[in-house]
Amino acid sequence: MSLIEVKNVRKTFDGMTVLSDISFEVKQGEVVCLIGPSGSGKSTMLRCINLLEDIDEGSINVCGEEIGSIRDINAYRRKVGMVFQQFNLFSNMNVIDNCILAQVKVLKRSKEEARQTALQYLQQVGMIDFANASVSTLSGGQKQRVAIARALCMNPQILLFDEPTSALDPEMVGEVLSVIRDLADEDMTMIIVTHEMAFARDVADKVIFMDDGVVLEEGDPSQIFNHPKNERTKQFLSRILYENSAVQ
Repeated sequence: MSLIEVKNVRKTFDGMTVLSDISFEVKQGEVVCLIGPSGSGKSTMLRCINLLEDIDEGSINVCGEEIGSIRDINAYRRKVGMVFQQFNLFSNMNVIDNCILAQVKVLKRSKEEARQTALQYLQQVGMIDFANASVSTLSGGQKQRVAIARALCMNPQILLFDEPTSALDPEMVGEVLSVIRDLADEDMTMIIVTHEMAFARDVADKVIFMDDGVVLEEGDPSQIFNHPKNERTKQFLSRILYENSAVQ
């Protein structure tokens, strides 16, 4: 069963095309990684799925509903959670209050129910000991794990990750990817925009390579990483893998 169906999506900004005839599907329980150079349209695609941007042409169906006709955006975002590159936590609140707020405001849960749910997911992401800590005292990796817990508190059917490790120090990347790996093991449906090629190769069920607003190639990780068909995919991967080996 496909939870997400993107069909012939086109998006422009100020007359510049950033998404051109994009089509792909995401099945229930599937992990799809969007890879490609910066500026290729990956993050814009996620923002369109989460109704942070409107599309100009085409359609996006989520859980059988065409999202262009959705009026209750909050209800929609209960189903589709998003974890941002820059965390988007409230720095004037502590960790657990960040996880409680949307549950009370959007899901109308009692504060106690929201608190218990928050503690459950903070435990899951390894942040239970920081429940009462100020967000401003956390490392980048800790903030991102809290952001994931906050998204999980809304019990979404789908999680979108927009480069969840790109704002982190290299030492912090592993702890965030480990949390996402665990979610994949639990069959959470996810679309992940990432530059972490080893992670995409190990965790994704499907990899989509985008460049210049176009899907140039998609397939399972073995095919994309070991036997890419498109010349641009080959160039991108050889450069990225060379840079990674040079760093090591």
